[in-house]
Amino acid sequence: MKQLILALAMVGIFTAACFAVEAHAVKTRVPFDFTVGSTQVPAGVYTVEPQGLPGVLMLRDSAGHVAAMFQINRLTSASENPDPRLVFNKYGDRYFLARVWDASGTGSELRKTKTERELLAFASVEQVLVAAFYR
Repeated sequence: MKQLILALAMVGIFTAACFAVEAHAVKTRVPFDFTVGSTQVPAGVYTVEPQGLPGVLMLRDSAGHVAAMFQINRLTSASENPDPRLVFNKYGDRYFLARVWDASGTGSELRKTKTERELLAFASVEQVLVAAFYR
């Protein structure tokens, strides 16, 4: 009996996780090359979605290949703007993915890399928004 209850609980958790993953995936076209963590990626169409582990998101290119995986901290928006979007930090001519927001107002903030922290010490940061939509 305990095994049956445990099995049903696991199925419920797995099902909820699958719906959560689909509900929070966003897709966008990024018009410039950018950095995600330590990975340089070219301009193009990308989908950002949960990876399945808490605190980890995945960036997929238009062919469905994983371009990058990265750790995040969850955010809740105080703004009235629930539009899905990606926010990039721009230092000179270099762009770094900084935050991902879905239409529910839930956001994910990427941790700054050593390179980005070094650039921040010497250059001003400009935030660039790229609109996204649900996949």
